[in-house]
Amino acid sequence: MTSKPQYGGLDWLKFAAALLVIANHTSPLSTYNGTADFLLSGILTRIAVPIFFMTAGFFFFRKLTGDPLHDNKVLSGYLRKVGALYGASILLYIPLNLYTGYFSDGFTVGSLLKDLVFDGTFYHLWYLPALMIGITLTAFLYRKTPNWMLPVSITLYVIGLLGDSYYGFIEGVPWLSASYGAMFHLFDYTRNGLFFAPVYLVLGAAAAKGQGARTSPVFHAILFAVSLGAMFAEGLLLRSAGIPRHDSMYVFALPAAYCLFRWALSWKGTSNKRYREWRTWVYILHPLVIVLVRGAAKAVHWEAWLVRNSLLHFAAVCIVSIAMSVGSVYLWKTVFKGRGRRLTGRKPARSRIS
Repeated sequence: MTSKPQYGGLDWLKFAAALLVIANHTSPLSTYNGTADFLLSGILTRIAVPIFFMTAGFFFFRKLTGDPLHDNKVLSGYLRKVGALYGASILLYIPLNLYTGYFSDGFTVGSLLKDLVFDGTFYHLWYLPALMIGITLTAFLYRKTPNWMLPVSITLYVIGLLGDSYYGFIEGVPWLSASYGAMFHLFDYTRNGLFFAPVYLVLGAAAAKGQGARTSPVFHAILFAVSLGAMFAEGLLLRSAGIPRHDSMYVFALPAAYCLFRWALSWKGTSNKRYREWRTWVYILHPLVIVLVRGAAKAVHWEAWLVRNSLLHFAAVCIVSIAMSVGSVYLWKTVFKGRGRRLTGRKPARSRIS
């Protein structure tokens, strides 16, 4: 009897990626050294979201069989689950939207649609519509022209690079800068579901289909270290030349994230469903926690420790985010779903977003 594959390594990798996202939004080393903080929060953290996308692509494409009816059912179910999470997250952040003046500073129906589809209604929520757009696009390519999945997704990524970290190279070219200016009326950044997500989803799909499965984990670890070093050099050179418009997309993020992902597949560990659930909520809740930590520090006059000390601020946000996520999952499982079972006498349907 064949044992069920375990992906505990990916669980731990995504947990580390969630903490890197928090680091990106809190700049842990800014109190101590600006260059060191840029290496951490401006470069290293940029492999976190690619890991999320690759993991999503890995688990999604493992479910596809080639049968159109089955695959369409898998896609529609996945989009419903991610869409429900996105809707819940939008509602959760409405109070902070009100606090920050989101609905008053140039708010229009057009700006709302742009945020809902591309940018997210809060700064970290862009990932969820990007996941839905990217999954839809890559699933279409997989069904129609699977051999073109990687070339098309890389082409889209190159277009995105020129609107992000490599924007300075096209800024002086009239027709290119005009074209990107038109795009930036539709979305604020090219790190979105059209240009950023597809290539990482395709790389996850490649891993799911067993491409390169026999490669040594040590080989992937070495390639990850080399690629990460090149990514550090890339980010520092671009920054010193003043080229980036934004710093979300790097060339060497592709091999660095992919090799790290493939390396993590070899790590030993048992998958844990509840662990995956509260890890997802670390990502969703951490901007709210940032506000709560700052507010609490001000209330007890601990700003010097929990706000102005960037490393302690980062640690506090991580700890509270994890605690709130664990508590949220526990309450949902034991209170709300438990109450639903008592009222209906039925077990709830199980669902998971990988």
